[in-house]
Amino acid sequence: MLLAILLLSTVDCGGSGASAQGRIAFTSHRDGNWEIYVMDANGSNQNRLTNSPAAVDLFPSWSPDGTRIVFTSNCDGNWEIHVMDADGSNQTNLTNNPAQDGAPSCSPDGGRIAFTSYRDDNWEVYVMDADGSNQTSLTNNPAQDGAPSWSPEGSKIAFASNRDGNDEIYVMDADGSNQTRLTNNPADDWLPTCSPDGSKIAFTSHRDGNDEIYVMDADGSNLTRLTDNAAADLFPSWSPEGSKIVFTSHRDGNWEIYVMDADGSNQPRLTDDADADLYPSWSP
Repeated sequence: MLLAILLLSTVDCGGSGASAQGRIAFTSHRDGNWEIYVMDANGSNQNRLTNSPAAVDLFPSWSPDGTRIVFTSNCDGNWEIHVMDADGSNQTNLTNNPAQDGAPSCSPDGGRIAFTSYRDDNWEVYVMDADGSNQTSLTNNPAQDGAPSWSPEGSKIAFASNRDGNDEIYVMDADGSNQTRLTNNPADDWLPTCSPDGSKIAFTSHRDGNDEIYVMDADGSNLTRLTDNAAADLFPSWSPEGSKIVFTSHRDGNWEIYVMDADGSNQPRLTDDADADLYPSWSP
């Protein structure tokens, strides 16, 4: 997991203004540097939001009202959690810590942000208020914990951990209590994302020999594979009504953004760029 949790992961915070409903934020290297872009849900109107030639901007995630985007950036010389308005303005560093912070996920009420941090010389899940205050550790384990995703009612957080010897999907209460393993497979399961109605969790698994997207019920039952491709499929993100999942795939020889129905059918490509497009996040 290690940097895979921080620098290979997905995700929400409050704001004011018009909603960006039906849009997908993502990371692209098409201009020679890793920047945050946004596009319509059908792949049209692709526009760059960040412009940091000397830095890397990754892992965008929308606020619950669609007016802000939280993301990971090293523009201040270290991996930190940043937030910006949905048009790319008002970019602010929220964490300001000498350790590495990344993989942010905002609570459904917009009041808190869960994230992954290496500040205790180990990857742990932290939570803070949406303004960056009250940064508190939720996990405390000698193994690596990260990639948090809130349940839609805000009472639980799904995350990945290798505490039992390999990456598995876990869930805990929002205060860090009652940490429970949901998957149990010799291969790695990671990058969980909760469905909008809270009934399912989509995630990435290597159990079939390469990274594919799976879905299971929120209690870990009824596991189903959604993608079946010789190339890697990963980084799932649900549409706001839960009928579709956007994801990243290397099936055409390059990292591109794809979308599929929630049952795995109808997998069209949304981006078609000579360089990599990754880490999609669907607006509310």
